Amino acid sequence: MDFQNKPLTPEILVPRIGDYLVDRSYITREDLQKALILQYEGEKFNNPKLLGQILIEMKVIDQITLDQVITEQIIILKNALEDSNKHLERRVSQRTFELEAALQENKKLNEIKSNLISNISHELRTPLTHIKGYLNLFIDGDLGHFSEEQAKIFVIMNKASERLEKLIDELIMFTLGENDELLLAIEACEIVSIISKIISNFALKNVNQHILFINTLPDQEVWVLADQKKIEWVISHLLENAIKFSQKDSSIKIELQSNDEEVLISVIDQGIGISEEKINEIFVPFHQIDGSSTRKFGGVGLGLALVNKILIVHKSKLTVHSEIGIGSRFDFSLRRLIK
Repeated sequence: MDFQNKPLTPEILVPRIGDYLVDRSYITREDLQKALILQYEGEKFNNPKLLGQILIEMKVIDQITLDQVITEQIIILKNALEDSNKHLERRVSQRTFELEAALQENKKLNEIKSNLISNISHELRTPLTHIKGYLNLFIDGDLGHFSEEQAKIFVIMNKASERLEKLIDELIMFTLGENDELLLAIEACEIVSIISKIISNFALKNVNQHILFINTLPDQEVWVLADQKKIEWVISHLLENAIKFSQKDSSIKIELQSNDEEVLISVIDQGIGISEEKINEIFVPFHQIDGSSTRKFGGVGLGLALVNKILIVHKSKLTVHSEIGIGSRFDFSLRRLIK
């Protein structure tokens, strides 16, 4: 309704006032039709009037009766609005109750899941320790002589047990993070030497893939405040990911930039990349972007979720920039310690 061209009276609050007057037998249908025609003609000649005013001028209703009808209508509308608000409040209250119940149920299920994963992980660790111990004895020749072919088999078995041990450790660490029990042993760490050591180990392990590791590490020491073992795990996992999704003869770059307050660490690959709409999915625990039974890349989808948890407790975060077919860049920062 255009309030600038019509007088501000209570009548403007009441819809279809004419029909209500006819229904209550205050005016006839013919009176209403005539009034509507006069109202239309008045608007056409820039002389707008409210319907009630026209009916009064036609002397088919008086001002007192019109005011009474308008008041009745306003009361009806007010009651309807109050009833609607009460109904909405009940719906909101019921929905809130349902959401709270669902949240509690989800929390309970997550606790059960975390406890189950934790218990299974700890139970797996004990027999795995025995398996690794005997494998090492076989490999070292302490249990007798074996053929070259048998020795190769033991080495393969040992690598498989190491992968299993790594997965169990990740599961345990993840359940600690889920229960807010992921504790840090913050200390002064020289990050340049830590990264250099990690790069050297990965270069030796991945000779057959011909991955070129490029680093832009400074010559001088750079100290940070962090849990060294967990940050080593973070950097190692980012490198493992970069290798897993890279082709042979490609390069992986590790950058380190710093100012007086923080140190920015970046792992940049030339891998398959991630589409923008799926970047958030890589942080969902136990979720693989390619969840098909024929997916090419292994893993349980836990690593980056755990990386994120470790960085969060370090008051940092992992940022991702990626482009399909071009590669990905993973960045995180640590608090710098000036010595």
